[in-house]
Amino acid sequence: MTAPTTVGIDVGGTKAAAVRVDADATIEAHALLDTPATDVPALLDAMRRAVKEVIDPSTTAIGIAAAGLVERGTGEMRFAPNIAWRDVDLRAEVALFGLPTVVDNDCTMAASGELLAGEGRGVTDFIYVGMGTGIGGGLVLDGAVRRGAHGFAGEIGHIIVEPGGVTCGCGNEGCFETVASGQAITRLGRERLGVDGHGVVAAAKAGDETAGAILDEVGRRLGQGIGGLVNVFDPALVIVGGGPPASAGDLLLGPARRACRETIMAATSRPDVPIVPAGLGADAAAVGAALSARAEAA
Repeated sequence: MTAPTTVGIDVGGTKAAAVRVDADATIEAHALLDTPATDVPALLDAMRRAVKEVIDPSTTAIGIAAAGLVERGTGEMRFAPNIAWRDVDLRAEVALFGLPTVVDNDCTMAASGELLAGEGRGVTDFIYVGMGTGIGGGLVLDGAVRRGAHGFAGEIGHIIVEPGGVTCGCGNEGCFETVASGQAITRLGRERLGVDGHGVVAAAKAGDETAGAILDEVGRRLGQGIGGLVNVFDPALVIVGGGPPASAGDLLLGPARRACRETIMAATSRPDVPIVPAGLGADAAAVGAALSARAEAA
């Protein structure tokens, strides 16, 4: 008899990544499709097509990790700063597959994945920082994923760190994600080098000083924000996931670690708080969604 599997899909402003995993979080199938952030019907179609690419007869449930404010209890997407959807019932959008479906914020799902099968195993208190188009967060406190009263906890990217700064997708100015995200790297890359974020990382790895300075600047802003979160939540660990840290590595996380140590209150009087890459890599949210679906269906 074939062992049951679950499907997880991570839907964001640039891509939909779907995985099929077994009970041990081993990925058996993977799909990656581009998503048009401003065209909701096309984005939802890409989400369904990604599921179709990985689902098979062994699949018993589906988990959706979505970037934005996912309401606790209903699973409805109420608002997304970098995607055009508003009040979208994502569970209904995959009803054609006829399987139990759970929906949650992408970084909350990633935190679940890291807790169950990644760097967070055995850690009772940690913060997951997801760095992609924007920045999101997942909170694990006292051994459990915390979602807040309405399911909206962890929106760390929308703390204002630079009043009057760049306008954010949420409508405010100077949010954390405007200075320390993939879009921040791309904005600086276009201004200073005429390339996007991928081009910045490639140039930095090739030794370009301007590109290296961009990653250093964004990394420092990332670390300053993480330092503030450490002051608030006192975690044992900070896990950083998403595309930019996965591709840039220590070119980004090195400056972040240094800035975080400089920002933490009384850093020399408290235990060190490591900042580590996600153990599940760029698939943390999708794997977390699949594992959450398995737990919910059990």
